[in-house]
This record gives sequence, structure tokens and C-alpha cells, in this order.
Amino acid sequence: MDAPSPHAPHVSFQKLLHVLDDLRRRSIKLADSPDVKKVNGLTVRQGAALSQVRLLTEENPQGISLKSLAASLQMTVPATSLLVEAMVSKGFFERSTNPTDRRAVCIRLSAKGHELFESVYSHFYRAVDRLALHLEEDELRVLDTVAEKLRLAHAGSARGLCLH
Repeated sequence: MDAPSPHAPHVSFQKLLHVLDDLRRRSIKLADSPDVKKVNGLTVRQGAALSQVRLLTEENPQGISLKSLAASLQMTVPATSLLVEAMVSKGFFERSTNPTDRRAVCIRLSAKGHELFESVYSHFYRAVDRLALHLEEDELRVLDTVAEKLRLAHAGSARGLCLH
């Protein structure tokens, strides 16, 4: 089997993911002590769910479906339902009836969930901003254009969203 071309798309993605993952890990370590304690009060799955709900609801603040969250976490719907219940009881998630399907629920972060996410990820955002200082303005525009194209290609459809 031939070695992958150094210009193969997955090679570029691996480099980018490596940098971002390293920044994320360092950011969590740098988080203030109370924030680290808050994060340590969550399981790894609960932390991942907090992050996914925050990211998936950026463009749909009404919330996401249980099925959509389960798919993004690569979990079964029943297991995700239990996880959501735990996050609601801890005050990090809110649940509401989906206005387009009364049998389904919309899941979104509560004010407490947003506060936790922002307190931890503010370190990450600052680290990314410092890293971006090494790029020229036109490189940042290209990065933004490419990231948006990939996001749109990945999003595909509005399935799993709670729309009014």
C-alpha cells in the first residue's frame, strides 16, 4: 500500500485536528480552579454532551432533538435519554416540547450550562486567537471560507432541529 500523498485532504485535517485537540487539552488544564472542579463534576460523556449541545444549537437556539444528539455522540437514543436526564437534573440542560412534533423534545443548554461552557472554553478561544496572529489577514479569510464550506457540506440538512 502506498503512503498517502502529503497533500491528501485527510493529512491536512489530521494536522489541524492535532493542533486543535492539543489547544483544547491545554485550555482545560489552564482553566481556573473552580471551573476545573465544575468540569470534573461531569463524566466524560456529560462533558462531550455539553459541548455538542452548545455547538449544535449555535444556529438553532430552540434546541436539538434527542436523536440528533445521540447521533453526534455516537450513542443509542435510550442511553442519550438517560444522559440528558442527568444533565437536566444537574441544571446544565433544558428540555422543551418540540413545536413541530409533540412526541419529541428539544434539548438546549441552560444558563448554567452556557456559563460552564464559556468559562472553560474561553481559555481555548484565547489560545486560538493567539495562534491566529501567525496568519495573514488573507489567510484568515481563506481559512474562514474553507471552514464554512466544510461546515455546510457536513450539515447536509436541518434534520434533528427544533424549528418554530
